[in-house]
Amino acid sequence: MISRIETMNKLLLNSLAGAAMVASSVASASMVITWDYTVSSDWTGANFSAGNGDQVQNASEISWGATGGDHNDSGAAAADSRSALVITDSPFTSTVDTNMGNAQSSTLTHYNNAISANYATLIDATLETSLTLTPNTPAGLALPTFTTDFVIAFEETTNTAPCGFDVDTVCDDIFTIELGDLIQSFEYDGFIYTVSIGSAGLGPMDAATCAVVDKDPGCVGFTTPEGQATPANFFFNITAQEIPEPASIAVLGMGLLMLGARRFRK
Repeated sequence: MISRIETMNKLLLNSLAGAAMVASSVASASMVITWDYTVSSDWTGANFSAGNGDQVQNASEISWGATGGDHNDSGAAAADSRSALVITDSPFTSTVDTNMGNAQSSTLTHYNNAISANYATLIDATLETSLTLTPNTPAGLALPTFTTDFVIAFEETTNTAPCGFDVDTVCDDIFTIELGDLIQSFEYDGFIYTVSIGSAGLGPMDAATCAVVDKDPGCVGFTTPEGQATPANFFFNITAQEIPEPASIAVLGMGLLMLGARRFRK
């Protein structure tokens, strides 16, 4: 025969389980499943070495080399050539699902062309990226824009061996990036959302390569072969973590205290 205490304990446990399920379902119903987003990337500054030629810096392009040259012409003679860092797909607007993989962002392409040693070359630059999120499912108002800066260090290498580091051509240019705040979190309607920014094509480089641009071993970047256009594709993803409802915490806490008291009395 089941005792009265055992029966009450079972009822209490069932009530606690039901309360937890209800609180969880109520909170989950408010999670944003899909977001509308707009991401923009812009060059906000650049520094060049001393030299001749023409240097350009605007929101989408940094280029250097021969006045009137074209960075898209990889076959031009060094005296007529230009190199460039170009941002495309900016601004980019689309949708992204929470906890469901990466969303497309901007693309940064380095056009590495041989240019005359008489021309000024890029030393460093600043890339500013901003992201605006608007809840789509369920719908809501746009959130404040997230902004982060990436500092680019660049080395236009001479095209003569030895290069002093592992290369595909003589000699690859070196592109390094000092990453800004790649992870940002915010609270919205009972959940903490985390936005993580990444890039395909960038990774840690060896000590010899980093040393050429006066960086410590393991600096992040890539080398770009002469006469080629090398892209780095940026992306981001969103994950969510539920914030427990205060009411459900109180219910569960009270239940645990009651269970403890009954156990002590027994």
